[in-house]
Amino acid sequence: MANKKEKLNSMGSNKPRKFPHNLLTRLLTSHIVLVIIPLFLTGHILTQAAKRSIEETIKHRNLEIARRASKQVEQRLDSIRDILRIVIENPDFYAMSRIGKNLLLGDIYLKYPVFRNLIVTSTGGEILSSTGLYSDLEIYPKSKIAPILENGSYASDVYLSEDKLPIMDMGEVYTDRFDQVVGTLCAEVDLRELWVLVDEFTESKVLGELGEAFIFKEDGRYIAHTDRKKVITLARLQDEEIINDVGADSSSSLLHITPDGVEMIMAYAPIPSMKWGIVLQQPTSEAFAPATRMQYQVLMLMLGGLAAAAIVAFLYTRNFLRPIDRLVTGITKIASGDLLYRIEPLGKDEISQLAVHINKMSARLRTIQNKLKRTERLETLGSLSSVLSHEIRNPLNSMVINMQILQREYKKRDADVEKMNHYHKVVVSEIKRVDELVSNFLIIAKPPKLDRAKCNLTNLIDDIIKSQQATLLPQGIRTKRVFTDTQITAYVDRNRLKQVILNIIINAAQAMPGGGQLTIECDKVYLSEQDRPHVVKLVFRDTGKGMATKELKQIFDFYFSTKPEGTGLGLPIAQQIIEEHGGSIKVESVVGEGTSVTIYIPIES
Repeated sequence: MANKKEKLNSMGSNKPRKFPHNLLTRLLTSHIVLVIIPLFLTGHILTQAAKRSIEETIKHRNLEIARRASKQVEQRLDSIRDILRIVIENPDFYAMSRIGKNLLLGDIYLKYPVFRNLIVTSTGGEILSSTGLYSDLEIYPKSKIAPILENGSYASDVYLSEDKLPIMDMGEVYTDRFDQVVGTLCAEVDLRELWVLVDEFTESKVLGELGEAFIFKEDGRYIAHTDRKKVITLARLQDEEIINDVGADSSSSLLHITPDGVEMIMAYAPIPSMKWGIVLQQPTSEAFAPATRMQYQVLMLMLGGLAAAAIVAFLYTRNFLRPIDRLVTGITKIASGDLLYRIEPLGKDEISQLAVHINKMSARLRTIQNKLKRTERLETLGSLSSVLSHEIRNPLNSMVINMQILQREYKKRDADVEKMNHYHKVVVSEIKRVDELVSNFLIIAKPPKLDRAKCNLTNLIDDIIKSQQATLLPQGIRTKRVFTDTQITAYVDRNRLKQVILNIIINAAQAMPGGGQLTIECDKVYLSEQDRPHVVKLVFRDTGKGMATKELKQIFDFYFSTKPEGTGLGLPIAQQIIEEHGGSIKVESVVGEGTSVTIYIPIES
């Protein structure tokens, strides 16, 4: 029997050509016009509002950063003063010897690198102890001691050292046990930390690529600047308004035009204890880049909204045409031979009634097709009868010959019992062979009625694999299961389906005499365009020697086998059992790579 064309197809068959509708075009155009005008107006308003919000957010952010930096500088200067005060408030400091003071100052010098030099003097300026190289009789400059003695605590202006580093002199008076001022503790403070602070703003890209940060004195002279040259050349800030605001302990964020004509967003905050100010400035082209990007993104969003509106209009219009499209699709599938396909209910109108009648027509065609199959089966049985007569003739001739030999042995007085048993076994074997041929013929000619029941196919496959492991493992054959679900069930005749699966596994094992892998897959698939899975798909894939195209075309022919000991009935009977279940079976093979057997079985009976 020729291999029958597979009836169960997955989704993806050719669609009928759909012609454009004037209604679709009109609705699409009107929908776009109604959407595009309010969309662009709303987008413009939102864009401007968002841009202003982003600009204000960036101004506020830079101002907060400036204020935090101001506090950081002030806290650092306060911590330096606190260190000096802790030293002089030590009750034992006054009574310490010169060596003791030197050790204490040396420990502080090593512990706090911010100090370049620490000096203890008397009220007259005599250097009593220091971390520098001073002689015992050397006098510390009175210009540095006088402000300390006058104010009790002092911090000088920032000046540059010989190596062009920012320095500040700080000092505190210390007293004896009667609270009488007896001397001063002076310190030369290294303010390179201020340079590090302003550098961090540019290195961390907080102010972008072109931003600047600087600290200036009350007269506008730069103390620290991301551009070192402006500090070394004693350059000054030219904006008197900012200098005055900082002097009044005021902070703000504003747009500022530099002398070079570059618009900057400038945030500044005072450092009150020193009457300094810190400024962060960034080009608006860079600072407001997020707002520009936002405008572009909103434009893209509006264009996307326009496209979405077009899609919605298209889908909305298609809703009117969908019943006709489904009807045409169903007619095309039925016309192509898929008589199992049923057009889904389309509503309660005339088109739905037409779909119902087409489904009834398909069912009648299916009935006619089954009648034709029965006629074809009778023709096949006629062909099989001639083949069967030939197949039976051979064992009958063998039985006649062996019985004649057995008769001659009986007549002998010294008959060889062992030889007689041999001929007897040959006759019995040929009788069994004839019985098997007749049984298979009866299965083909009049297959038993299916005893359908709900069956868990994954459990069935597992049971069969376990029963064959004793045969497969010694041959070096590994089995691999690929189940999408362990509860895949269908209404089938368990015993007859087991016969099919067992036959396929045995064939796969015989195709891998040197060992290999047998992969078994089980999954639910869709029949045509139905909403739920209607078919179970079983795939048996081996890594055996494979079959040539010529052999592949004959595998479902009765009595055709590629194995010397094969009967040629396994796969034809398997095909018959699967088709009785309303399913289909197909075989694909590549020489040297292996064979794949795919079975489709309807879930419902």
